Amino acid sequence: MASRRFGRTVLMLTVVAMVAVAAPAVAEEDDPWQSLNRRTFAFNEWLDRNLLIPVANAWDFVAPDAVQTGIQNIFDTADMVVVFGNDVLQLKPVAAGQDLARLVVNATVGIGGIFDVATQVGIPQNDEDFGQTLGYWGVPAGPYLVLPIFGPSNPRDAFGFAVDTMSNPWTYYVDWYVSVSIAVFKFVNLRTIYLEDVEDLRAAAIDYYVFQRNAYVQNRELVVYDRESVDEDLYYFEDE
Repeated sequence: MASRRFGRTVLMLTVVAMVAVAAPAVAEEDDPWQSLNRRTFAFNEWLDRNLLIPVANAWDFVAPDAVQTGIQNIFDTADMVVVFGNDVLQLKPVAAGQDLARLVVNATVGIGGIFDVATQVGIPQNDEDFGQTLGYWGVPAGPYLVLPIFGPSNPRDAFGFAVDTMSNPWTYYVDWYVSVSIAVFKFVNLRTIYLEDVEDLRAAAIDYYVFQRNAYVQNRELVVYDRESVDEDLYYFEDE
């Protein structure tokens, strides 16, 4: 489950870019740890540019797009176990049925998840985690928080991430160093898939820290409360 957190920043920035640009900015008082957050963000950016991007470029040179997609499909299928559990905890029987069906179909017909057969036959894919489950039951997110390596978060989501990581059953069947190696490999593969997208977002953002923060906070509001768009009165308008 650690690898899901690795990849979430990349996916979140790409998927909700339009939301982050169109919606009002997060107020400064919602980011009381900004000084520490910016230092951690700078470290993560340095790590990305000096280590992750070169490795991702090398992997992109070696592995065709179809291989990268197939590997990501395998990880997504494995993650459905935890997603299904959070569907149940959030009392979402329809989503639970969909995600259980995805797990079974892709693990069998999709040959261990290499092929995303579930999507091809029209089975929706949900993305629930324990941070969302806590939010569903009324636990507040808390201030914005940037974690080393793992990126954007908040106290609720950081705790939820730890629970999800410990809840993934396959991690109990391999040694810790194998789990870490697999998580790093997933992160590299996912970072490779989104190499150009992230660079485009960096180039377009006036302040990439602010953009990433707004995108994360707004996206979490959407997924926790199952909204289709950000309410205009959800955030303060503020120039930064």
